[in-house]
Amino acid sequence: MDYLERIGNEWSERASELAQWTLTHLVNRTDAWGRYHRRKGDDTTLAVTAPFRDERGKSFLDLDSLRKHFRRRQASGQLGLHSASSDLTSRWLAIDIDLHDDESTATREGNLFAARRWRQRLADLELDPILMDSNGIGGFHILVVFSEPMSTASVHEFGARFVADFAKMGLDQAPEIFPDKPSWDRYGDWLRLPGHHHSRPHFTRVWNDEPFADHPWLDGHDAIDRILATRCTSVERLREIGIVRAQRTICLDFDGVLHSYRSGWCGAEVIPDPPIHGTKDAVARLRRQYRVVIHSARCHTEAGRLAVEAWLKKHGIEVDEVCEHKPPAIVYVDDRAIRFRGDWDLVLTEIQEFRK
Repeated sequence: MDYLERIGNEWSERASELAQWTLTHLVNRTDAWGRYHRRKGDDTTLAVTAPFRDERGKSFLDLDSLRKHFRRRQASGQLGLHSASSDLTSRWLAIDIDLHDDESTATREGNLFAARRWRQRLADLELDPILMDSNGIGGFHILVVFSEPMSTASVHEFGARFVADFAKMGLDQAPEIFPDKPSWDRYGDWLRLPGHHHSRPHFTRVWNDEPFADHPWLDGHDAIDRILATRCTSVERLREIGIVRAQRTICLDFDGVLHSYRSGWCGAEVIPDPPIHGTKDAVARLRRQYRVVIHSARCHTEAGRLAVEAWLKKHGIEVDEVCEHKPPAIVYVDDRAIRFRGDWDLVLTEIQEFRK
């Protein structure tokens, strides 16, 4: 049995453990994820957002999908996870140190030097960073896992500050940070999960952070043991280094709540009426305490979403996100909703009386 076959067997044997750990500690959202897909007819591997558009809202990332990822031994079908939820919270921070284009002066040794220095600095902050050899040719990932989802904006800001000294580390470009922005309108970036590489015959190795270790890199079972033993950083420690909990989200329906909708439905891209009186001031007041997300079926198409955003801009109404699907939120405001109070008889009565 050759090396790759043996290591592949070990990852496959531990697929269920890895999948459960990943779902518990790393998955920020299940309605969208990254996937590498080999195009038919050539060896080109494409990075795509899954599921495909017509399956969104119907297919979700689950344990079975994650198990399949960790059992993969060929260069296609690997999965990645988005670095933020739809509520703009993040369960982890990652630093991706890669070999760039042919004009880059980066080397495998130089990248490893920077990666080890940053790993040690994170450890000195009482975090538990995992340094991973992601591709076997000079690409490295550093991962820090949190005990609770934290504000994506504060995670990004900490990460950007942390690697700002990349030039002093000998790198000609800053490494990519996940999350790479404080916020997004859609799904945002995603990072490939550990396991088999999407285009090379390589399984993730993990830096051996035990002092006086005989071998610098752990592979197979040893690498997996280190991943599963990762200590999730507490909220209290994260707060001390500037990473904070996210603002709570309030979700507002668009038509009949913001848009007065006097003309009725004229098409997803046609929004003819003014805001309901007081809308601009109310939304501004809400945003002082909450993250405000606008939900509308108009956003089922890109043109409809752009129309909603243009209408908001026209009327000077600033929100944090516009989307098609209702995100997790502490409260939903909708002109066609009935509040459930634990009494189905009351609900049935209210439905009968609704807008008679």
